[in-house]
Amino acid sequence: MADEPESNRDDDALVARVSRYQDILTDYSRIAAEAKELGRLLQLTCVQAARGIGIKRTKIMRYRPAMGDLLVEAGVGWKPGVVGQVKLGTDIASPPGRTFQTRLPLVIDDLPNDPEFRYSPVLQEHGIVSALNVPMAADGVVWGVLEVDSEEPRHFSQSDAKFLTAMGNILGMAVQRKLLEHHAGNVARKAIADVEQQKMLMRELLHRDKNDFQLIMALLVMQQSKQQDPNVRQAFRHVLDRVAAISMAHDQLSMRPETGTIDLADYLQALCGNFDQRREGIRIETQCEHADLVRERAVPLGLITNELVTNAIKHAFPDGRGTVRVEFTVDQATEQGRLTVADNGTGMGPPRPGSAGLPLVQSLAEQVGASVRQESPGRGTVFRITFPLVV
Repeated sequence: MADEPESNRDDDALVARVSRYQDILTDYSRIAAEAKELGRLLQLTCVQAARGIGIKRTKIMRYRPAMGDLLVEAGVGWKPGVVGQVKLGTDIASPPGRTFQTRLPLVIDDLPNDPEFRYSPVLQEHGIVSALNVPMAADGVVWGVLEVDSEEPRHFSQSDAKFLTAMGNILGMAVQRKLLEHHAGNVARKAIADVEQQKMLMRELLHRDKNDFQLIMALLVMQQSKQQDPNVRQAFRHVLDRVAAISMAHDQLSMRPETGTIDLADYLQALCGNFDQRREGIRIETQCEHADLVRERAVPLGLITNELVTNAIKHAFPDGRGTVRVEFTVDQATEQGRLTVADNGTGMGPPRPGSAGLPLVQSLAEQVGASVRQESPGRGTVFRITFPLVV
């Protein structure tokens, strides 16, 4: 008898894999519906994902609005000190960050040699070569990312992505159910249905805004991928970072819908938490006092911080090591706030051709009635932005 054609064997393997995915999703949907503890469900999700894809390492990363990062909440196959401790960035150079920002599955065949993405120390330590990330959404908002990682070169297929996406959707519905149960309990205890209704409407509006931001990010990333000129690609990256900074302000606003204000200390902490993942060897330190500002005043200050910290990370440390310090203080007597961004790098050189960073800082400062002062001490550069807290 002649050997079976290779195409037939490939078709049989695909059918077998899809059948296995269906069986696993059937079991997993039952587990998710009956789960009592979210932490245990997250861990079981990683186990089932590893079983389905046929891989050793999986992890779930939860977005933390207060810190502006993705925390590894559960996982299988990782060394001690990863689950519950490792934090990853939410910027588009971070593989899970790009999935979080764009709400799209992401396949990376050769992560160590892909210039689009940052190769995080934890993946380097485990020798990860290929990865697949899918978003996990609850109540219409992406709250985390599910990732599978391979130490061997591997191209994850469309069926792999669909399987993990379905698993992420089932998990998202389970998370949403838990949130609704918690919300219902709070409403019953507080007995203020009218106020809760107002909060719900505000959250819905903010959720839609978040979806809009993710759509904008996806479109920008799509256009960036089509550009061949490195300068144009870099310009797109700057725009993406600025959109992400505005999106993060909405995250802070959604945490306090009843006030309609943003705690500037929490906002700056979240921004800097994201920056801290950008470049190994450069520390971002923060010391911020609390002050409530309306979104129209908080967002320009966040964008100013974004520009100055990004500029320092890129240009102040040619040896790849140093510290950027972000401080915010409040003078109650004069009702003024002061934002300080300082680095201990090489100091400011002459303006770079085509640079829009510092003119943008000045323009943003004018929006909040702020003055900008640049200082060059013995080492590094200091920017002080002073502004009235109330207008």
